[in-house]
Amino acid sequence: MFHVPSFMGRLNDGKASMVHVYAMCALAARYSNNPIFDGIAPCFRGKAFASEAVRLCQQHIASPSLETVQGFILISYFFAGEGEVQAKHIYVGLARLHAEALPNSDISNDSNVVYEEEYRRTWLSVHIANHWSASDMSIEPMGFGSGPQFPPAIDDVSFHMPCPQPSGEGYISTTPRRDMWAQMAKTLNIFTEINRLLRKLSRGAIFFDDYCTQAAVLEGRLDQWAANLPSDLRYNLTNIMLFVDQQLGRTFLSMHIGYHHFQQMLLFPFLDARAARNTTESAVRHGAVKCKHSAELVSLILRNSTEIKNCELDYFIYGHIAVVSSCVHLHTLLFGSIPLELDMARQRLLSNFQYLMSLKSYWPVVQYSVNRLQTFQNSCRDSVSDPFAMDNWMARFLTEHSSVLSERQLIVPYSSDLRIHPSFGHVADYMAIGPAIMPSS
Repeated sequence: MFHVPSFMGRLNDGKASMVHVYAMCALAARYSNNPIFDGIAPCFRGKAFASEAVRLCQQHIASPSLETVQGFILISYFFAGEGEVQAKHIYVGLARLHAEALPNSDISNDSNVVYEEEYRRTWLSVHIANHWSASDMSIEPMGFGSGPQFPPAIDDVSFHMPCPQPSGEGYISTTPRRDMWAQMAKTLNIFTEINRLLRKLSRGAIFFDDYCTQAAVLEGRLDQWAANLPSDLRYNLTNIMLFVDQQLGRTFLSMHIGYHHFQQMLLFPFLDARAARNTTESAVRHGAVKCKHSAELVSLILRNSTEIKNCELDYFIYGHIAVVSSCVHLHTLLFGSIPLELDMARQRLLSNFQYLMSLKSYWPVVQYSVNRLQTFQNSCRDSVSDPFAMDNWMARFLTEHSSVLSERQLIVPYSSDLRIHPSFGHVADYMAIGPAIMPSS
């Protein structure tokens, strides 16, 4: 939402919005090495800053401006990281209402190109937050009023340049544009439709055959999105290092991990042992294989984020994404038979868990994700029930990234006993890694 050189200039001149300053400190203090925080756990450092940001924002609750929209979004991020789902949803709603109340002429009447671009990017941020918050509340995202064109006018690389002239000189983008946030926004409607489809399947509103048909359409749309990416936005080490050099390594990894997370969500029901009863085996196998491939890439991206400098994905939402990936790897351990695949699944589980433990020290809500993974792993020890059954608990597990879930009541899958599955001979051996991956404390 912010042009960093401009914001830092306002901060140094004593002109920055104090709502923004306190809200940014609420988010950033957890990462600080400043000795003033010695003895305070990282996840507790932001509370006092957040309280002041909320107090200042409330003074302008009835005076919409770009500043208030940005403030509400920053505050919503803080509450989301605390696991306060309703507070987060309320502040996202306030940001949306304030954005809709801004005059449509506001952007065209200002000659400052930085302000115009922050205006567009703030609208885009509200649009993204609106979809993710609705998913977490298990509701449909609210309709969003007319505003500026969502895709930013300036690509991400150019937006990190020092302040241009009012005419926009110096912001002429090269071709192809490197606008990763705009690319991410193109998948939001697909994300919402995936959530809707998973909830329908879990409630018995559609048969699995219907799910397969509709999932194939969404899978095709995701594949098309990936195919349409410019060559320098596709996932490979060369492009990662290109964006690291431009201080955009995190943004690049964020774009790709989101895509693979949506894939692993959409195809997760194909891991259900009951899936092949009324559907061709080849279709189920295709979905399961592709789900596992996406989960593998999620683990790879997370590992790259920890091993490549300035690529850290240390925001809480990636904890949820790591947990879904880990559940897919557990499926390989339970049902796989190829030694190399089993070894790789075990390595990815351990890598994901190490990432989660690091992330948990910064964000209280990540403990919810860890608890979910522990619950799921425990259910995998019960060889009578099918932990991958797409019941209401599992649908919420996949779509609500920070909600506290109730106790799961597992079902016994159809008339068969999963213990007769030839791969379940591996359960005792491979689930012995459970304590190493997910300690009970």
